[in-house]
Amino acid sequence: KVQRRSIKMKYEIVKIKEKTVVGLSETMRNDKNASKKIGKMWNEFRYENGGEIKNIKDRVNKNTMAVYFDYTNKNGFEYRNLVGCEVKKESKNINEKLTKIFIPSGKYAKFSLFGNPQTEVTNFWINFWKNFGEQGEKLERTYTYDFEEYIAGDDPKNMEINIYIAVK
Repeated sequence: KVQRRSIKMKYEIVKIKEKTVVGLSETMRNDKNASKKIGKMWNEFRYENGGEIKNIKDRVNKNTMAVYFDYTNKNGFEYRNLVGCEVKKESKNINEKLTKIFIPSGKYAKFSLFGNPQTEVTNFWINFWKNFGEQGEKLERTYTYDFEEYIAGDDPKNMEINIYIAVK
C-alpha cells in the first residue's frame, strides 16, 4: 500500500471587504462530473462566442474569479459555483445569463499559488482536502463563500492565484 503524504499548506488569515461578483453560475455536486462541468463553465465564460466575460460591465480589475457558495448536504454535498469578475457594487448592466452575488466582508484563510492554473488549482484542492478534510488539520470554515482569484498577467499558463476560504 502506497502512503500518500499531505503537503503542509501555508496560509495567512486576512480580512476582506465585501466584493460584488458577476458571472455564470451553476449548482455543482462533488462527483466525477464536477471537473467536467467546471471546465465547461470556464470555456463558456472565456471563449465560446467571444465568452460571456465580454458582457461583464463595470469591472474593478482584469482578474477573474471562481466562487463557491450556497453549500448544502441535502442531496449529498452540493454548492453553487460562479465563474466571473469583480464589478462595482452599483453595477446594473447584467444580462439574463449572468448572476450577481455579494461575497461578504469577513475573515478568510488566504492561500497563494503561482503557476499553471489548471494544475496548481487542482493540486491545491487535492491537498486542501487531505490537510483540512475530515482527518486533517482543523481550519474553522464557515462554508459561506470561498473563492479563487486569478490575477491578470501576460502569461495565462504561469500566473498568481489567491484562494480564500471563509473562516470563523
